[in-house]
Amino acid sequence: MKNLFKSFSFICLLFIVLQVSAKKRVACIGDSVTKGYGIQDSSKSYPSQLQQLLGDEFVVGNFGHSGATLLRKGHNPYHKTQAYKDALAFKPDIIVVALGLNDTDPRNWPNYKNEFLGDYSNLIDDFKKVNPQLEVFVCKMTPIFSGHRRFLSGTRDWFDQIQTLIPGIAIANCAKLIDNHAILASRIDLFDDYLHPNARGAELLAKNVSLYLNPITQPLSLHETLGNHMVFQRHVVNKLKGKSSAGQKIHVKFNSKTFTTIASDLGNWEVEIPAQSAGGPYTIDITASKEIISLSDVLFGDVYLSSGQSNMVFHLRAALRADTIIHQTDSIEKIRIFKNKNLVETYNTTWDSHTLDKVNELEYFIGQWQKSTQESVAEFSAIAYMTAVELYKSQGVPIGIIDISVGGSNTESWIPRTVLEHDNLLATYIHTWKASDFVQDFCRERGAKNIAQSVVKHQRHPYDPSYNFEAGLSKWLDTKVKGILWYQGESNAHNIEHHEYVFKVMVDSWRKAFKADLPFYFVQLSSINRPSWPDFRDSQRRLSNAIPHVYMAVSSDVGHPTDVHPMNKLIVGKRLADLIRQHSYKENIIADSPQPITYKKDKNKLVVEFNNCKSLRTIDGKSISELQYVTYMGEIVEVNHAKIEQNCIVIPIDSRLIKYIQYGYKPYSEGNLISDSGVPVSTFSLKID
Repeated sequence: MKNLFKSFSFICLLFIVLQVSAKKRVACIGDSVTKGYGIQDSSKSYPSQLQQLLGDEFVVGNFGHSGATLLRKGHNPYHKTQAYKDALAFKPDIIVVALGLNDTDPRNWPNYKNEFLGDYSNLIDDFKKVNPQLEVFVCKMTPIFSGHRRFLSGTRDWFDQIQTLIPGIAIANCAKLIDNHAILASRIDLFDDYLHPNARGAELLAKNVSLYLNPITQPLSLHETLGNHMVFQRHVVNKLKGKSSAGQKIHVKFNSKTFTTIASDLGNWEVEIPAQSAGGPYTIDITASKEIISLSDVLFGDVYLSSGQSNMVFHLRAALRADTIIHQTDSIEKIRIFKNKNLVETYNTTWDSHTLDKVNELEYFIGQWQKSTQESVAEFSAIAYMTAVELYKSQGVPIGIIDISVGGSNTESWIPRTVLEHDNLLATYIHTWKASDFVQDFCRERGAKNIAQSVVKHQRHPYDPSYNFEAGLSKWLDTKVKGILWYQGESNAHNIEHHEYVFKVMVDSWRKAFKADLPFYFVQLSSINRPSWPDFRDSQRRLSNAIPHVYMAVSSDVGHPTDVHPMNKLIVGKRLADLIRQHSYKENIIADSPQPITYKKDKNKLVVEFNNCKSLRTIDGKSISELQYVTYMGEIVEVNHAKIEQNCIVIPIDSRLIKYIQYGYKPYSEGNLISDSGVPVSTFSLKID
């Protein structure tokens, strides 16, 4: 009986050993991010959470060592740590290597960077000696954000150099690459010290790694930018994309043709739709095994994206004389709209914890494609919709208009983080925007009010640099658009020179992000009794001349002395449409604002010539108003007797030395000079040598 019991015990023990040995052993190799530095509950480290996600079929070990370098001559080489020895003794079936962050230290990278490739391969070989059947995953590094104390003194650039090497290391060592950077690159809220993710960040890391180790099973779905009633850009290849189970075969049936692809290991799929002429409606069927999604009422035409702050948000229902446009929707039903609705407005209120959490999770914008109905267009951007109406009438093709705007938002909030961080000026303040004078006091104060209840050190907000790009615009980068409509600047008018800088950065960054030399059609700030606005309007005029394919619509003639949201929006939309007709559709019209280009000075007169017109006139038939010259003594002289001669104005002068002339330079301007096409002359200043 005793021998029988011993035999039974041995069999049970053997069963347990075999069961454990049958489990895949995963060794998480890394530094303090792997170890879980700053996370008080060790069960919340990324390897611990990875264990919970993978379940009983895996055994996950945390072999992170704080401060460890990959470089073997670094200040704290991983291969000399106890964690390394323990990881080898663990005899893993899988290793997930996440090293490199500490190699950015000035003690390491400048001295030993040429040894990084070899040292990485040696580390992998060490584990292959223990298990020749080892499966290797190499991770791109998690972010280091701009607030890091050495960010601008080398860390940023050395980080980039290391990150660039890692994909090649994976290929050379027959390893699979895990992108641990992209999932956290927009989540500064999870990095109190700009380097180490908190428990929520570790959770995202664990979920990301688990997708590579254990193929995902999920329903067939479409990307949120796609839907019934949508418009694809005509004459270009368009992309359909979505999610499904990993390895799933996806069939897309469109226009009597079927396109097939296979979902990636992460469950992502995409199919290219060949270029089409304007037309529709079409139905597109997407199938995966027994699942099917049908896109109906799909059109091909021209697609525009509108963005900016509150004057672009401004609803059609609130615009002057909008009733006629709203009631025309039945006759122009091939205009389709997508309003990216804001989770919460940036009014002067304090947000609750639920809202704050969703803002941090980048869940700020939501919307869907809609047909133009009286109800839908009434809540849409007045300027954007009016632009679409005019284009539909002139071109006769379907028009899709995507609006993604936030009231009060600054230019910096629309620029990608990587662009901001790689600019040596902008990288100095984007992580401390709530205390930076580069950010307008309105944005700082309103942002502080909205997030007053947050306990998160780097709580996100739509005025936070890069936020609106990360939470909103980034979703649309695979969407083909014909052009951009832009109305913003009120929240940057406190620092004209800085806006000139960031506006150029933004335009360039969007073109690179969309991978297209997109034309930008923007609205110049209107007129209001704010003292910096005349110079700001003139600055915008100069920007439109300086940046290729950037065009400006004047709105100073339809402003309001005290209301920053003037109601006369439809004419502004028409002016944008006219600019598009001239520059994108090459129609024989002149929609650009006349600008002074040359001057001649005689003894008693100054003759200024304008472009973009055959002749000038005043809208009211009276003499030119708000025309001035400024002397070298600083004297501002009103010009009351200037004459118009075709496309020139003739200004009488006396013996005083003129430094420059200016027009429309009252904050609330009532300038009356227009072209023969009816286009207002912009606020301008012209230096006289």
